[in-house]
Amino acid sequence: MASGNLWQLFKNVTEQGAKQLATVIDRQGSNYTVTMQGGGNTIVQSSAAYELQSKVFIRDGQIVSEAPDLPFVEIEV
Repeated sequence: MASGNLWQLFKNVTEQGAKQLATVIDRQGSNYTVTMQGGGNTIVQSSAAYELQSKVFIRDGQIVSEAPDLPFVEIEV
């Protein structure tokens, strides 16, 4: 059985920001300019090197990992 405050344990699990998919369009040192999947650009950081046009997952201004390069399909319902 878990010890400690159960509410605090729950908050620790759920407080992380959501991962978002983006494409690398520019690199300046450890700063990357990325285009978000839904549109718009933002600057994020990473100590690892990523090539231009790489798909990446970002969270809280950091590149978390490389994303698979899969086709994007939008279906209207």
